[in-house]
Amino acid sequence: MAKKFTILVIPEGTNRVNRFSLPRIILPLVLAVLVGAVGMAGYWFHQYNSLRADLPDLRNLQEQNRRQEAQIDTFASRLSEFKQQMGKLKSFNRRLRVMANLEKPSSSDDAFGVGGPEVHQGGSGVKLTNTMGERRVMIMRRDLDQMANDAETERSIQKELAKFLQERRSVLASTPSVWPVHGWVTSGYGYRISPFTGKRQFHAGLDISTRTGSPIVSPAAGVVTFAGREGGYGNMLVINHGHGLVTRYGHLSSFAVKLGQKIARGQKVGAVGSTGRSSGPHLHYEVLMSGVPTNPRYYILD
Repeated sequence: MAKKFTILVIPEGTNRVNRFSLPRIILPLVLAVLVGAVGMAGYWFHQYNSLRADLPDLRNLQEQNRRQEAQIDTFASRLSEFKQQMGKLKSFNRRLRVMANLEKPSSSDDAFGVGGPEVHQGGSGVKLTNTMGERRVMIMRRDLDQMANDAETERSIQKELAKFLQERRSVLASTPSVWPVHGWVTSGYGYRISPFTGKRQFHAGLDISTRTGSPIVSPAAGVVTFAGREGGYGNMLVINHGHGLVTRYGHLSSFAVKLGQKIARGQKVGAVGSTGRSSGPHLHYEVLMSGVPTNPRYYILD
């Protein structure tokens, strides 16, 4: 059997013959390559047709995924707003409890609690998931569970408050619960550096800065027990609201009430000034409980 085969090539219009001798083993290799190429082409053609057939479904899935991501974003935004509202509700309930003497005031209001393990940690907290969307959903589900518990707690607190406050309407009417004047708090309750001496000293109330002549209203019903000049307070007004609560107002420019007069919540009692030891027009506002100064912010609801 011949070990080679010859290919003759005769160019058109010539008598010249080109001869190519190739080993016999080349023929089956060429045939195998051709068969493999045809088979591979057929396979990829089939895959291409399958992908084209699945393309509409893939586009639908992509669109569905985009819609789901948009829904998750919207839900996350609403959940964040709800958490903020829950935090305000807890703070409001706590202030009501302080006013009703059901809870002792602390140095700062409670913030809405957040915390726990991060999503990449193991343990019994948030289960590890494969996609960012799944992790966000798991976190939101955890937050919802926490807020459901908080809502139930706050509902119980409100029931307790409603019952207590219903029984003590007269106390509520005498509790200073609104701002006595509109303005900016330039100095809070507590220790501060005195603007006059430069030394650290205790400030027993709030300094509310506003224009001279701005009306001052009573934050609760009561009786005027002092209206006159008092040292560094300048023109000072004192209102006894009963139940151990007294409010004091310093640096007034004028009085709108007189000694012994009964007044109602929201009634004008004077005007802002800068009398006494004052660096500018403002109201110095104090709340005393049984003769002891306390932070007026604990009693302001609006």
